[in-house]
Amino acid sequence: MDLRFVQDLAQALHRPDQRTLGSHFTRAELPGWGDRLLTPTGLLDLLTYRTFSRPGQVLCLSKGVFLPPRDYMVARTTRGDEHEMIDTYRLGALLKEGCQIVVGGLEKIDPRFDLACRALQWLTGAKVYATAFLATGDAGGFNLHVDTSDSVILQLAGTKSWEVRGETLKAPLNEVRRTATPSEEVLWRGTLAAGDLMCVPRGYWHTATRTDQAPGGYSLHVTFGIVERTGMDWLRALTERANHVEPFRHDVSEDTDPRDLVRLLTALAEQYPPAAFARAQPMFLDRGGLGLRENQRVITRGVFGPATGVACLTEFRPRLTAAGDTVTVASAGRTLTFPAQARPALDALLSGLPVQVAGLAARTGLDVAAYARTLLDAGLCVEVTDALASAYSALS
Repeated sequence: MDLRFVQDLAQALHRPDQRTLGSHFTRAELPGWGDRLLTPTGLLDLLTYRTFSRPGQVLCLSKGVFLPPRDYMVARTTRGDEHEMIDTYRLGALLKEGCQIVVGGLEKIDPRFDLACRALQWLTGAKVYATAFLATGDAGGFNLHVDTSDSVILQLAGTKSWEVRGETLKAPLNEVRRTATPSEEVLWRGTLAAGDLMCVPRGYWHTATRTDQAPGGYSLHVTFGIVERTGMDWLRALTERANHVEPFRHDVSEDTDPRDLVRLLTALAEQYPPAAFARAQPMFLDRGGLGLRENQRVITRGVFGPATGVACLTEFRPRLTAAGDTVTVASAGRTLTFPAQARPALDALLSGLPVQVAGLAARTGLDVAAYARTLLDAGLCVEVTDALASAYSALS
């Protein structure tokens, strides 16, 4: 998925010794992307015209304290169904006083960030999500803390003060990070301005605030969380498989002989080693509680005519394998088989970039429309709507 935004970001953060995109503390610059990605009023537009059902997707802090949702949200009832919506009047008053709004799951409500996160997933092989932070006045932020995922932070507008410290707990998870003690080693203390970029690896202590900034200013930044697979994720996958092994479903007592269970668990681990789990990308669930996002796209099934433009927006890059007179496409737990001569069309259709069906057919002389229909029906490609085309334009 060759998007200029991802190219620029990866180039700005590149370090020869870096294992993954966000595995080292790094500061860089990525100018020119702020207004193209998101503005403060653009974020408020996203919130104003949507309903929210998942607790915690929108948080608000005032004077360093989390406010109850009733202070900035309101329940709307339509034909007996109740939904939470942003109370724009109350939120406007809070913004005027100085507060911080945190919007999680940005990739679920904005096609630009959905596309950006998917492109980063294709690049890294890890799960990627986006969170927006809008702070006004001299609003405080989260106290010194560590995250369980690598964070790529892009300042989109305004300024915010940061402090980043070293790690005291290797590879923290939610279950253990709460007992960790902050590091005394300050790696960097300073201000991020629009266009500044920073990587804070998981386990590095950090905090951000505007308490030392001008009261009339503001800050907007987005954090891309990069969630790698861990040994604990592999163990959870083994647990799912153990559900289908009868001895693991039996009651245990003080008299239970562990040797049989250990033998069975060892057999499961040999059948499904970490390498196999790492390859099973569609089975990967992030630890942030968001889960795999659905492919929320317009699906017309040809009601308004054949799709003229399509794009591949799978969670991870599909695998194409040639074998004799066929080529197979594997993605999202599905395997499709095509004739070998379809390869040029498949390479374009599964590139992650928008493709005009008629144009590709003219260039290749292949029945691209038929291949596109198969990929659309399998959910590996989607129709390029106006909103999706706009997202591609913003990131290209």
